[in-house]
Amino acid sequence: MTNVRDQILVIIKLLFFFVLLVISIAALYLRLFFTSPQSRQLVKFKARKNFCRRTNSLFGIRVILDGPLPPPDTYLYISNHRSFYDPIVFLSQFIANPVSKAEVSRYPIIGWGARLTEVLMLDRHNRKERGLMKIKIFENLRDGTSILLYPEGTTTDREWTGTFKRGAFESAVRAGRKVVPIAMEYPDESFYWIDQPLFAQFVYQVSGRNDNRVFIAVGEPIWNSDVDTLLNAVQHSIHQKIEILRSRRS
Repeated sequence: MTNVRDQILVIIKLLFFFVLLVISIAALYLRLFFTSPQSRQLVKFKARKNFCRRTNSLFGIRVILDGPLPPPDTYLYISNHRSFYDPIVFLSQFIANPVSKAEVSRYPIIGWGARLTEVLMLDRHNRKERGLMKIKIFENLRDGTSILLYPEGTTTDREWTGTFKRGAFESAVRAGRKVVPIAMEYPDESFYWIDQPLFAQFVYQVSGRNDNRVFIAVGEPIWNSDVDTLLNAVQHSIHQKIEILRSRRS
């Protein structure tokens, strides 16, 4: 439960967030004007990373990273999904392009920034769109752009993970790219975004709680030419990392 003071504090932080977002978008447009076409994507991704780091600072989020970052290369990053805040935490640490639900493109200002930084938008209820997204993921991986994907398709409060969809793994195998397992955990299960409306959950997570840590565990890059073997190995690695993070968050 949150009180009126918490809600007012969050609204103030949200106002600062949107001011930061508008300034960041304007600064990025200006920088892109002086950037060569072949360098623009990397400039966009680095700007997004800096914005996510500033957002963590604004909301008082502390990222606890477990495990070294993988060697420089192009990867498919596969993560479990706990909260609406997961992508911001991840993108504050890594350079990758996320696959997001199409609704995000319609969010005020946020959608503007997402489109500008080339976030891949997926209509999860459109079978044809899902097929086209597999192609887009393959093309990005083939051409040297790392991808972040949540293969469960939504946030879950399961002890481990839900069913992983195969599509992105097929794209990784086709592109010849390794998959990096990512596990994310919060101080406790109350941070999982399942039942509450988005604003209520947002208030809960950034209203000045004593423990605003978010834990990320990075697995070793995995490769296998068989899609199902690759999927199972990645999911098993994430389960192992989740168990480790839970032992460290207390």
